[in-house]
Amino acid sequence: MACRGNGDSVASLETPGLSKAGPDPVALRVPRKGGVIEAFRFAELDSAIWKSGHRAPPIDRILAFDSENGVLAFVDGGGTPGWVDLRLGTVRRTPKTAYTTIASADGWSIFAATSKNAIVRLTPTGDWRLTLVRPIRRLLPSPDGTLLVLADSDDATRMLRLRPPNDAIADSATLPRAGRATLAPVGDRAYLVSGSELFGIAPNDLESREHYRTEGDIVAIAPTPSGDRVFVAAQGTAGLHVVDRYAAEMKPSVQLPGAVSDLRMDPLGRYLLARSEGGDSAWIVSISDAAIVGSIATTWREDLPAVVLDGTIATLHGDDLAFVDPRTGKTVRTADGGANYLWFFVRWNGFRPRAQGIDEPVSFSYERGDTAVRALDTAALQPRPAVDTLPQPVTVERPVAPEPVAPRSRGWTVSFAAVLSLERAREIAATISVEGSRPRVVIGETAGTTVYRVVLGPYETREAADRVGRSSRHSYWIYEDIP
Repeated sequence: MACRGNGDSVASLETPGLSKAGPDPVALRVPRKGGVIEAFRFAELDSAIWKSGHRAPPIDRILAFDSENGVLAFVDGGGTPGWVDLRLGTVRRTPKTAYTTIASADGWSIFAATSKNAIVRLTPTGDWRLTLVRPIRRLLPSPDGTLLVLADSDDATRMLRLRPPNDAIADSATLPRAGRATLAPVGDRAYLVSGSELFGIAPNDLESREHYRTEGDIVAIAPTPSGDRVFVAAQGTAGLHVVDRYAAEMKPSVQLPGAVSDLRMDPLGRYLLARSEGGDSAWIVSISDAAIVGSIATTWREDLPAVVLDGTIATLHGDDLAFVDPRTGKTVRTADGGANYLWFFVRWNGFRPRAQGIDEPVSFSYERGDTAVRALDTAALQPRPAVDTLPQPVTVERPVAPEPVAPRSRGWTVSFAAVLSLERAREIAATISVEGSRPRVVIGETAGTTVYRVVLGPYETREAADRVGRSSRHSYWIYEDIP
């Protein structure tokens, strides 16, 4: 797929590359009919920097991204949730189950409800389940781990507050029968819609903090990322109402050419996309001054149109993906054939190679059950003896310097992952095997943060290390000496 720029693009929309510090802008491309997932530097969409080792199923929608562990939560075309691990290149689906609603706030924990009133928290390391008496309408997970549950109760809605894996219901409240519901991105307010009424609920005590009414039934709501304002679209109304939480008022604030059927907020809070009731176009609203700044002709999918990392609008032009300047309407760049893919844009530095010599890691053996991981001893690969493997049980000691090597033969190490959790590192190591041997976990420190790495080696030559990485069928990096 080629990506071509437009000579008329404006100077204020510079194409960002990999920055020297902070998370990198990344575009993830998923074949809509299933296949290999690819990652690109935004917006260099003609050269992939990463490809998954597993083929993904046809994916219906992306739920959330876990930037700490590099895990992307999704729902496939059959309604089954799963994860893409960007560090390992793996794609994993949960056992097939009929769920009535699925949601995730952090990309790691996926919450789902069954028709038998059971709530399930699915994670790559284990599941949790709780069965309720009432039918479950919606699940609203918060970034802090709190879960709000909306359950039907006669002519009302029962809101429950849980803190999985604790089974106890921490609090509950009875509210008017709710249709739509959403949680502000920061998790400090839940918004429920009942006909033409909008309720703002504080999750910490389930008390109603705001109550507003529009002339027509509310068809869409969209909180800003900070949660200070909420944009509201009402049926038959050519414009948007805006709730100002701190002024405690809602008023018609955005005039539009027609009625709106859906709203989509920019994750960075710059623009709001308002779908025309006709469905073939969208109006672009500037969040800073609550005014329309442009419009685009577009179809409306789960992923597109979307306000992306550089402030352009990613949308479909026939079979292509186009990036449009929201204020001028000019196409900044185009990705040929982009309509055949599902797109997701994130900031993450996990694809960046780690510089050598940042720290001197301690290591310890990886142990799972009664089987300890051995250093790889395949003669054909000729690995050097690992100098940082300690006896069982797993312990952590002071840093141990690697054994001296000749300047021209420092050795090469295969690294599969670098994570912030020992449990997560052990889990990753358990999924990798090269001729019956598994990696070990080494611990180091970067900028004051403890990092756990999953590695094999070192080996005498880069070629030998590369053979190990390819044989693992996982994503990997190769470093000279100990990473």
